[in-house]
Amino acid sequence: MCAKKSQKPKKSNMICGVCGDTAIARNFGAIACEPCKAFFRRYAFKQRWLICATYGKCNITVNTRSYCKKCRIEKCFSIGMRKEIIRTEEERQSKRLLIEENRLKKQKLNECSDSVDSTFNSYPGYL
Repeated sequence: MCAKKSQKPKKSNMICGVCGDTAIARNFGAIACEPCKAFFRRYAFKQRWLICATYGKCNITVNTRSYCKKCRIEKCFSIGMRKEIIRTEEERQSKRLLIEENRLKKQKLNECSDSVDSTFNSYPGYL
């Protein structure tokens, strides 16, 4: 098997639209950091049960993002995060299975190509 190349984390110039932290990608339709992505996944469907002590006037930053769940989830929605994109548990499992199947297929292809390469290298006169 081939050795994997070490992957260094990419430095991103994207900023989370919710808290201002460094974001790596779009999550649920908006540019958001990993903590805000996880928060949105947990609270997107619990929105109506959340209460704000300052009547919706909280300032959400990296340091204050855990203080008020109500204002944070509202900011998630205001920057364009969509709860329709959140996968159900069944969808997550089927995606994991598909990824595993594709990984096994790729492994078999790599093993076959490695054996073909070694066969060609064993012939005299092959450069």
